[in-house]
Amino acid sequence: MTSIQVPESGVTIGEAARLTGLSIDTLRYYDREGLLGELPRDGGGRRRFDQLSIGLLDVLIRLRRTGMPIEQVRRFTRHVREGDRDRAGRLALLREHRIKVFADLRQLEADLEVIDWKIAAYQAAEDGIDPPPRD
Repeated sequence: MTSIQVPESGVTIGEAARLTGLSIDTLRYYDREGLLGELPRDGGGRRRFDQLSIGLLDVLIRLRRTGMPIEQVRRFTRHVREGDRDRAGRLALLREHRIKVFADLRQLEADLEVIDWKIAAYQAAEDGIDPPPRD
């Protein structure tokens, strides 16, 4: 699931924050919201993030970064906790999100083309030549 390697004993919340790039507050929030399932605890009651929880975090980070609303992330993690009994629910949610991400990518590509054209037009003006035509 992820290329991040975690010792068998797990890592502290600070180490998990460093490994994932998330803040400690975000990790605590995800835990409070139940997005990570039951995290193991050490003898002092402190969270330990094992390979599975770090792998799940990797997926959640990607879902959030691609614009999945937190409520859909909650639905996704509920489906994950259901395991194989709700594989269809996970699949449907991910397919729906993929369609949105693909549309966002297409829009970003179109926006980037305009930005590139504006850069070329401004550069042409700087160089004293005719601006490029816009397709």
